[in-house]
This record gives sequence, structure tokens and C-alpha cells, in this order.
Amino acid sequence: MGFLNPALLLLAMPVLLAWWRLRGGHSITAALRLAFALLLLAGLAGMYLHTGSKGRDLVLVVDRSRSMPADAEARAIELVALAEKERQAEDRVYVVAFGADAQLEHAALEDARFAGFDASVDRDGSDLAAALESSLDLLDGSRPASVLLVSDGLVTGRDPLPAARRAYARGVSIDVRPQRRSGAPDLLVERIELPDDVAVGEPFQFQVWVHAAEPVRTDFSLMRAGRVLSSGERDFPAGRTRLVFRDRLTAPGVSEYTVELGADDAIPENNRARAAVRGRGAEALLVLNEDGAEDTLVQALRQAGMPTVVQTPEAARLDPVGLTAFRAVVLENVPAHRLGPHMEGLASWVRDHGGGLWMTGGRASFGMGGYYLSPIEQVLPVTMELRQEHRKLSLAMAVALDRSGSMGASAGPTTTKMDLANLGTWSALELLSPLDHASVVAVDSSPHVIVPMQSAKNLPGLRGEILGIESMGGGIFVLSALRELVRQLEDAPQSTRHLVLFSDAADSEEQGGCFELVRELRAESNSTTLSVVALGTEADCHAQFLIDLAALGGGEAYFTQDPGALPRIFAQDTLTVSRSTFIEDATAVNALPDLLGLGSAPIGAFPTVTGYNLSYLRPQAQAGLVTEDEFHAPLFAFGYQGLGRSAIFAAQIGGSDGSEIVAWSEFSAFATTVARWLVGTEEPSDVFVDTSRQGRDASIRIELDETAPVQPGLARLAANLTAPDGTTRRISLLRTGPAEFEARVPLRGEGSLVGTVELGAGRSMPLPPLTLPYSPEFERIGDDRRGERLLARIATESGGQVGSSVAEAFAGKRQGSAWRPLTRELAIAAILLLLVEIAGRRLGAWESLGARLRQRAQPAGERKAETQTERPAMAPASPPAASGSPLAPPPRGEEGGTAPGGGLGAALEAARKVSDRKLDR
Repeated sequence: MGFLNPALLLLAMPVLLAWWRLRGGHSITAALRLAFALLLLAGLAGMYLHTGSKGRDLVLVVDRSRSMPADAEARAIELVALAEKERQAEDRVYVVAFGADAQLEHAALEDARFAGFDASVDRDGSDLAAALESSLDLLDGSRPASVLLVSDGLVTGRDPLPAARRAYARGVSIDVRPQRRSGAPDLLVERIELPDDVAVGEPFQFQVWVHAAEPVRTDFSLMRAGRVLSSGERDFPAGRTRLVFRDRLTAPGVSEYTVELGADDAIPENNRARAAVRGRGAEALLVLNEDGAEDTLVQALRQAGMPTVVQTPEAARLDPVGLTAFRAVVLENVPAHRLGPHMEGLASWVRDHGGGLWMTGGRASFGMGGYYLSPIEQVLPVTMELRQEHRKLSLAMAVALDRSGSMGASAGPTTTKMDLANLGTWSALELLSPLDHASVVAVDSSPHVIVPMQSAKNLPGLRGEILGIESMGGGIFVLSALRELVRQLEDAPQSTRHLVLFSDAADSEEQGGCFELVRELRAESNSTTLSVVALGTEADCHAQFLIDLAALGGGEAYFTQDPGALPRIFAQDTLTVSRSTFIEDATAVNALPDLLGLGSAPIGAFPTVTGYNLSYLRPQAQAGLVTEDEFHAPLFAFGYQGLGRSAIFAAQIGGSDGSEIVAWSEFSAFATTVARWLVGTEEPSDVFVDTSRQGRDASIRIELDETAPVQPGLARLAANLTAPDGTTRRISLLRTGPAEFEARVPLRGEGSLVGTVELGAGRSMPLPPLTLPYSPEFERIGDDRRGERLLARIATESGGQVGSSVAEAFAGKRQGSAWRPLTRELAIAAILLLLVEIAGRRLGAWESLGARLRQRAQPAGERKAETQTERPAMAPASPPAASGSPLAPPPRGEEGGTAPGGGLGAALEAARKVSDRKLDR
């Protein structure tokens, strides 16, 4: 305890003198007034308490950016282990890792141990200032502390020196251990200078700048889309060298260039650089069909003069860069699984970048093709659920789920593989009607019935049990699972029965006897089928067994490595086995007036279709053709989806179920009209775009013609940017002038960023590609010692050392010098004492308290006698005096005075007490 202003304690003498004069008549009043005065005096003098604790804190700040040496992380782990070994009982060790952001890796208690680097940091940057500020925020000032920094000092963020000065002001020193890559002098591709865009077929020239720390002879190569355009060997003198190339693009869209040097130097990561240019031209339509061959639809589009590319889903480049070459994609009766992981990217291309999508019907499309619950369904004008009123057959379904140990593995931030398998099962059961029956069995080394066979109308009440199945360890015994499924189906009233086995393609045990059981099952009834949903690939060790099992069971075998696809696959299998979403009856078609929304579409007599996929129109979509059967289902529908457009034609075009369509005289005109609507309008000519890059930050500047149809009150534009991994960000471009908008975008990772800006009023425009040539961590430094000098300044500014050991970092005071002022607490206490004193004095509480204390101090006999004296027994009532007779005189005491109970003496005594109380106030 101490005082910030001890000289004010000299006021104690006048304070005591004032108290003596104003202390009051009662002792409690005097004591309260003295305490009140002393509390105020202590508050004025700045009374405080020492709160520092024992021990010392050490924060290790570790640079995990890409520019660090290859073994830097291992060295840092070793350093943390030494720190934990060196610390004493009360010491604490924290670990902060940083790249472009800072993350707390280890928040230590006294007995905690560092287990390694787990936090995810953006390694394409070095924001040392943020890391030091985060470290200082960990320290509350109650204990002595220091920071040990492990870095190369090559920062790409803010200046870290202000943070070092803040540390010095708080008494926290920053010791540094510089790290540096070793090796030959650096040779790097400094930059590739490409135009933002060029016209397709037009020759253009661009240049590549190479920087060498010292003369070197090495080979080089230039590639576009993986194809070598130029290569050779040449001398690179010290300094900058310019290489000039010429090229001509043959297709629209984004083209990526790569320049690679063959030198072996200190930083090989900057020997290879990327850049991209956008080719301007008429984007083609991409038709994805079963075999990639030209069919009737492709012929019709090409005859109409529309550039059309036909490929299989596996051969097509469906990543963000590949899709820039096309204006629309046609999915012509191809199942969802053939698109692989590109469904989300294709949906984003429609929604965020203005692409067009057309899905045609068939037995491998829509719900039967696995598009129900897929990202593709979300951007179509129809939904594909199986509505109960349209079911034709009742179904008994039994599902066996693998709940072995591997299913407990993580499949996301908050989900496991088991969670997604449960969700897939529920997605399948949701499609059943009250006419159906269902059962769910969880299997490890033995079966466990979760939901016994019962009517599907009871399933909503059992949703929690199904979604709550947990992984229990062990493996899955397939034969035991199948036997239990057969037992569950024995009492089902439906003749159509279906078994679903979910298993691990690499761990399916107890295979013996499975084929015999399935043969017996199929021999009893061909309407009983078995499908397999396998987590893994067809190359896994037990995959062929599962494929053969599904083929023998008359069902399908589905394989996926993405647990997130399980709900869609389970639903696809249910839609397939129910056979209610593909209508096989011949159906007449009615054209609606909304078909005119496409433009010059033929609205005359449409041919009868012999089969179509049943789907349901979304609220904001338009139906151009509907069936004239009981369903009145949309046969052709279209609508806008974000920035893009989508359409469906629910019947197959050509093939076994669509021969009438291609034989229709107006087919070519109809297909061309749909395709032209999907392509949309030409790019606006009144918009000017400029992009530039500084480090990892890109700048986008858009200027509009002052006569452009932009809303007058529009304060900003929005742009959608899609990274190479398919993730999309939406950014705002703020208005900087009457018709100018700007935004800065941090670039993350290598590769090209594909962007589209929304211009309002339904218009959009693609942006030039934004590309990081390589991580900014490997850009040319210019001064090999720059990082070391910065680290030395950080140590100097904060009072630390360069190259200090862990023991030196722990050296110093081990007792905290923190203190906490008590001014507020003292003021509150003084106010409370003042209120107590006033209340006690006003209410006469002190006199009453004194009387009670005196009474309790007397012997019991005296208290009884005193009570009897104060309360005499009532005398018998005397008869009333005669009218006019004088009253009897008042009783006298022994000395002839008035009795204590009344009279003049009592009145004088009461007056004296009142006077004394007033004086006390």
C-alpha cells in the first residue's frame, strides 16, 4: 500500500482539528465523522495497492511466413521447448505466430506445454506490427514480461517500430533472433507486363523483367495454359534484364502465362512467375454430353452461327479461369457425379459472374441424375423434390450406416463424417410418403437397430435419433448389416423393397456370404434391390466388392471422397428407386405466353413428348411450356439467377426418349432462341476498367460514361471475385467521383482472381484478371540486410537485445510492480459513512442503541424491577366524581415532587433532551 501524493497527508492536522470542533455529542457520531474525514484525506493523497504477482511472462513471436528458411518452424518449436524448460514455477510462456495475420498459438498456464503449431495463418505476408501488438495485448502489466521475436524482418505489413516503442513505454523489452536463408545470390522473375485485355486473333507484344544479383547463365521457358511457347538458355547480367515476347490468343476468356527460370539460388520460389490476360471475343457455348460427340443440339447451334464447343464433363475445364471462355453451359443429360467437384463453381459462375446454364432432361439428369440438393439445383428455375401427391408406388426402405471409428473423423469445422452420413439418411427418408415404410440400422462389428421398420409418417418424430447416431469404433461387418436389413424388411407390407448399405470402400469387413444372401433375396423378388453408398474411390481395396454387391442387388454403387456430397447421393438413390420423377407416358405440351420473354421463340404447336423429368417451378421463374397431363409440370422454364440466367428443358433431346423433339421442324429455331437468351447482351461499351497491383494488394478503378444508365443515388458498385480454389468474395467499390468507383483488394495465394462487377439495372461486366506472380514474401528485397537492420532497430527501440538466449529473455525482475488506485473505493466508502451518520443522528438511533446495550448489561433481576417500575399495575377504577366536585390532586413523590410519569418535572426533562439533540446537530 502507498500514496501517489503523500505530501497531502500533512492536511491530517487541520482535518483532526476540524473534527474535534465538529465531532458532535455522541461518540458514534464522532467516530463516523473521523472515519469520513480520514477516507477523504486518503483519497486526495492517492492511496493505492500493490497488485503485481510473482513470476515472469515470456511471449515468443514466431514468423511463419513463406520467406522464412525451410527449417525455421522446427527451430521455433525447439526454442519453445527450451523456454518451457528454462522457466520457473511462476513463469508463463505464450506463443504468437504470424504471417499476414497474427494468431495466438499457445495461451500458457504455469503447467501447460506447447504441442506444436496448429493455427492457420496466411503465410503470404508478414505483418510484424500486428504480431507485436497482439503480444502486448496478452500482457496485463501485473507481471514483468519480455518478448522474444524469431523472424527474418522482411515485413509486408505496417511499420512495426511504433509497436516497439509502445513496448518500451510499458517496460517490455523485445529481444530478436534474426533468421536468414542461405544459398546462392537470388535470381528472380521480377514481373510480367501484360495488357489487361487483347482481341482474339490480334498479335500483341509483352515483356518480362528478370533481376539477377550477380551475372548468371541459365535456361528459361514461357508457357501459356501449360503449353511451351518459347524456351532457351541465355546470360543474365547483374541487375534487370528485359525479355520480349509476342503471342496471339485463339480463344476468348482468361489466358494464363508462366515464366520459369532454371537457376538454383537462395529463393527458388520467385524463379517462376504467373500473369494473365483476358481475350476479348465472342464467347462460345459449352455443351457437356455423354461422349463429347457432336449431336443434334450441337449441330443446330453451329448451323445458327453460334460458336459451340462440345466435350465430356471430365474433359472440360470447369474451374473459374476455364469458364471465362464461355457465355453459357449446356448440361445435356449428364449425371451430377461426372461434374466432380465443379458443381459449386459452376453455380457460382452463373450467380456471381453472369453465366448462362441450360439443363436438358433424360434418365441421367435432374433428380435421377443426382442434382437434387446440389448447388446446380439452387440456380435452376425449378426444384426437384419428390412430392408425396405424385408418388405412384409405395416403398419399403432399410438403411444400414457404417458407424465405425473412421466415421468419427472431422468433415468440417463442426461436423464429422458420421454427421453427414446421418444427414444423408435423413435426406433420403424425407422423400418418402406416408404410404412408405423405413428402417435405420447402425453397424460396426454388430448391427444396432436405431429405427425399427415402421410407417414413414412416424419418421419426423424420430429425426433426432437418426441425426444423433455416433461413431463407436471398430469396423463395419457387411454380412451382419445385410442380415439385419433383411430381417427389417420381413414385415414390411410393400412389394417394392430397397436396401441401402453405407460403407467404407477401404474397410468393409465380413464379406463372406454376402453374395449368397443377395442372390437369395433377388431370387425371392425382383422388386427387392440393393444399392451401395461408399465413402472412398473405386480404386480402394474393397471397392470392387461393393460394386459387385450393388450390381448383384440390381441397384447402384455410388462413390465419393467428399462427405458433404452424402445427402445428395442418398437422395439421388431414393429418387432413382422410387421411379416417380421420370414420367414415361406420352404427354401433350402447351405453350404459354411467357415463352415470348425469350424473344422470337416459336409458340406454335409443340410435339408430344414420350418422357420427361418431373420438377416444380420456382416462384420467380417463368414457364414457357407445360405438360397437359395431371401434373401440369414445367417442360421448359427460364429465369434470372443473380447476375446470370438459367433454363431447363425437362425432356431429353434426341436419344431413346427425345426423338420427337429433334424431328420437330422448329427445333433448331427453338434451341437457338434459348441459347441466345442464355448468352445475354453484349458487354457495355460505356464502362472503363483499370486494375493495378502493389505487392499483395490490387486496386480496381471503374469509370463510367457520364451518360451511362447508373442510378443517380447509387453510392457504390459491387464486384464478385472468385479465387482459383472457387471461393467467392463480394467487395464494394466506393464512389470517388461523379462517375468513378474504386476498391482495394488483398490478393490471397497464387493464381488468377476472376472478377465481375455489377453495374446495376441488370448489367454486369467482367474485370481483367488479377494475378499474384508468386507470394509477395519472395519479391525482390533490394537490400539483403534490410530485415536484419529492422530487427536491430526493434530491439534498440524497445530496450531488447539481438541474438539473446532464452535464459537471457527470462532474466530480470520476477515480482510485478503493478498497482491499483483506490480513489473510487475510498470515495464510495466515505459517501456511505456520511449517509449512515446522517441517518443515525436524525433518527436518534445512537441513543436507542445505547439504551438497549445498557439494558442488556444489567442483571436480570434489576431489569425486571425496572420494568415493573416503569409499567405499574393498573389501580381499580374509582367511581366518577360528582358533578362540580374538584379533581383529586396529582400524586407526589417521596420528596414532594411530581412523579416521574408526568407533571412539570417530566416536561422540563423532555425539553432538555430535545435541546441537547438540536445542539448535537
